[in-house]
Amino acid sequence: MSDKKPNVFPSQEQIKDANETGELISQQLESENDITNPQVSTAENAAVQEMARRTAEQIKLRDEALARNKVDSDKLYERRDELMSQTKESLASSVVPPVVPPVVPPITNNYTGASNENNPKYDPFIESISQPQMNQPYDIIPLPSGGKFYPGKKSSVKVAYLTTADENILTSPNLVESGQFLEILINRKLLEPGLRYRDLIPGDRNAIMIWLRATGYGEKYPVLITDEDGTEFESEVNLSELKTINLTLEPESNGLYNFELPLSKHIINFKLLTVGDIDDLESMVDKLKKGVINEEQTLILERQVVSVDGNTDKKFIKNFINSMRVLDAQELRGYISEIKCDIDLMITVGTPGGGSITTFLPFTPRFFWPNSSI
Repeated sequence: MSDKKPNVFPSQEQIKDANETGELISQQLESENDITNPQVSTAENAAVQEMARRTAEQIKLRDEALARNKVDSDKLYERRDELMSQTKESLASSVVPPVVPPVVPPITNNYTGASNENNPKYDPFIESISQPQMNQPYDIIPLPSGGKFYPGKKSSVKVAYLTTADENILTSPNLVESGQFLEILINRKLLEPGLRYRDLIPGDRNAIMIWLRATGYGEKYPVLITDEDGTEFESEVNLSELKTINLTLEPESNGLYNFELPLSKHIINFKLLTVGDIDDLESMVDKLKKGVINEEQTLILERQVVSVDGNTDKKFIKNFINSMRVLDAQELRGYISEIKCDIDLMITVGTPGGGSITTFLPFTPRFFWPNSSI
């Protein structure tokens, strides 16, 4: 809209010209009134004077009206400018800024231990599809560990439901064959900042995995069981009926445990292994040459032990573990094995002969591929 005022009311120059014209007319009339025309009668002179008076009065009324019109005009345009200003402010305040989705930091410990392009295992595509799906519907899942080993110590976590987009991962032959699909899947579905697949205790990983399957494909899980005679038969497990084994032994406030070795009396400070720790240990064991001494148990203790009598130096801990007395090592492993937090995967199913068998829940391709014939 243009700010130029329309010519509805006379301008200041027009008013000035009109006033000057009126004054000239008044002066002319006054001069004419002063001229005495002996040939004009007194009545005619009186009529002329009355006309001059009325003309002067009309000019005065016109000037007053023009002045009032100018005041009204100024008020009108002031009001218009005020309304225009308010309208602009209202429009500016009513504009909703675009919603910027939260930026999720790249997963730095996903498959590689670091997002480093120089790392031969680093795959930007894998990292991109592993980002949490923050805008998806989710539910709150209690953790068997009670969250005692994670930052914030939250006893439950937000986990998003499986969607058709996730099915693309489940049906990708390359991802399935590589064994990466479960890590990608949980990293996508776990909506807790700073908590990723490799940070989870195995029992918490199992709880999330079973919940994803039960809510994504249904609670009924068909399994193939072998009875005492070695005969295979079909059965079905209700995943919602699996029991949770809550944490059996509370850690210290820092999420670690203390144990005094019975013979040497050294104080061991140790942690529970995470999924990432276990994956790393499996890779290390696979790289060991066949036929050499099995170092698996020693490697596990080296990863679990955080300090010995307060000493956290890794080289010192490695030397200490390799020189531990046998009984001390056995007692430490026994104490660690008593700490449990998981889903109870022992199931009891009926056999075709009318009996029952208790076995470990088998994880077959039907777990995430219910239509699989395998």
